[in-house]
Amino acid sequence: MKFVVITTLLLLVLLTLSFILTQLLAFNARRKLPAEGRFTEVNGGIIHWTEQGEGETIILIHGLGGNHHNFNYMISELSQKFHVVSIDRIGSAWSTRDDFSYASLDAQADAIVDFINKQSFERPLLVGHSLGGAFSLSIGIRHPDKIRGLALICPASMEIYNTPNIFRDLEIRSSGSRLFLANSLSGPFVLLRQNRFLTEIFKPEPITPDFGIKGGAILSRLPSQFQTTCEDLIAAKASQNDVLSKLTQLHVPTHVIFAEDDVILDAKRHGVAFSEATGARLVMIPKTGHMLPVTQPELCNKFIEDVMLSTEAN
Repeated sequence: MKFVVITTLLLLVLLTLSFILTQLLAFNARRKLPAEGRFTEVNGGIIHWTEQGEGETIILIHGLGGNHHNFNYMISELSQKFHVVSIDRIGSAWSTRDDFSYASLDAQADAIVDFINKQSFERPLLVGHSLGGAFSLSIGIRHPDKIRGLALICPASMEIYNTPNIFRDLEIRSSGSRLFLANSLSGPFVLLRQNRFLTEIFKPEPITPDFGIKGGAILSRLPSQFQTTCEDLIAAKASQNDVLSKLTQLHVPTHVIFAEDDVILDAKRHGVAFSEATGARLVMIPKTGHMLPVTQPELCNKFIEDVMLSTEAN
């Protein structure tokens, strides 16, 4: 009996310390990267977004577990020629999401379309990175009149049969478990996994040294971000066929730039096979990994500029 009491007390102490660490890490992340943009209420939540530059509009859509800061390495140059809008998808970083029912690919895509309508953006070009590419495809298929075209960077463009190893621990099915883990244990979890996680998503390229602040990685320490990432992963796998079964209906100009050595998404399937299935123009970049917007911003910007030029007549 005494052993049980001591063990229980020890667990409570560890949980309390973990909770405190989680909240301190979140507080520090919010302090270092406060909300700096505008907020727009949309169907399913509120989108936090920033804008720079003037001219034709480009909307940047981040991937799983990301935020609008992921594109900071591109925006300075890109905004010299275009009006660049970078969003936190509903639930991510400083954006909010009403509940899990708005986590599916089509629901988040509809939130972005609602955002486009409310801000009166005239047929913007969508730039989707990673899972952001799947949301972009949903918009291109179901709302082609709202956009100029798609410029996809290492997109999740075909069915994902197996979750990448680095994300498997986030497939938490129970909503109660997600909420508890996010607020109590996500701090130590993120600290212990961060270097391994970043190594994998950047591989074979080195981790960009200032990615924590400039690239927004520190916002992964927010409990809400942990919960949203879990939800996005589960919802994307459950709803991917809703989008991919309609690829034959994709008729907007679509262009793809892909890293040949991407270890998160297979370039042969999500790049080459997708291009062959849809007729999308494909550019392959050798000796690079999944985080092209961070490691190869000049190449990504040149790709986007070329897409803008090629879609002028559409």
